[in-house]
Amino acid sequence: MNRFTCRLVQFDSRLGSANDDTLGRMREAIETADAELVVFPELATTGYNTFDTLDSIVESVPGRTTAKLGDIAQANDVEVVFGMPVEDDGDMFNSAIWLDSDGEVKARYNKRHLWGDERDAYTPGSKYLVVDAPFGRVGVQICYDLAFAEASAALAQANCDVFVNISAWSFRMERDWDTLLPARAIEQGAYVLGCNRAGTEPSGSFCGRSTVIEPDGTRIVEMGDSPGYVDVTLDPGVVETERARNPIRKDRPETTAEFELV
Repeated sequence: MNRFTCRLVQFDSRLGSANDDTLGRMREAIETADAELVVFPELATTGYNTFDTLDSIVESVPGRTTAKLGDIAQANDVEVVFGMPVEDDGDMFNSAIWLDSDGEVKARYNKRHLWGDERDAYTPGSKYLVVDAPFGRVGVQICYDLAFAEASAALAQANCDVFVNISAWSFRMERDWDTLLPARAIEQGAYVLGCNRAGTEPSGSFCGRSTVIEPDGTRIVEMGDSPGYVDVTLDPGVVETERARNPIRKDRPETTAEFELV
């Protein structure tokens, strides 16, 4: 892992297809970032509660939205992670897209653990995702994945330095968010970046509280519940120190979970 800066964008998404207003606000967040990585929440381009209109807003990847955001990523020489609904061979997925600094789709992760009505709308993914980024090895998760220790264990086995969880986490589940993020950091010996939604939809309100956790569970950044962004620099020395203090990663039995390394 190299020292790098990440921007977490606590986005208030608009319900519907990825329109010019949404992409324009995402562009502004990317263009003003002095960072190597910019992260947006789950289903950032369309909003969360789109189950009744999903057929009309879902896109393929690569596609129109990834092309537009890819141009922005390339122009600003930055890696970008964001959530969107994806259609692939007749199935629909709640996906995280990783764009590299050349503007290309480097990877796509399909959410494995679906929550509530998502089970009727989306197909669950089959593999975890690990990205070899220019600044380090990063595991990618979406929202409810955070609740399953075996999901994080699979990424730890791949020697990730950083875990990114993009979410649409609600107020009524806020205590779980506060508990699970530091727990995952400690058991993995890695930074955890929790990038959550802000705002309200017909289904309820999102709690925000986007957070950066050091490998020993210390919160170094925690936002409120309003839209905005925060920049934080991650230090490889912190990871090395914690792994020397706590050997949990070395001592954990291997998991049989499959992950994709890109």
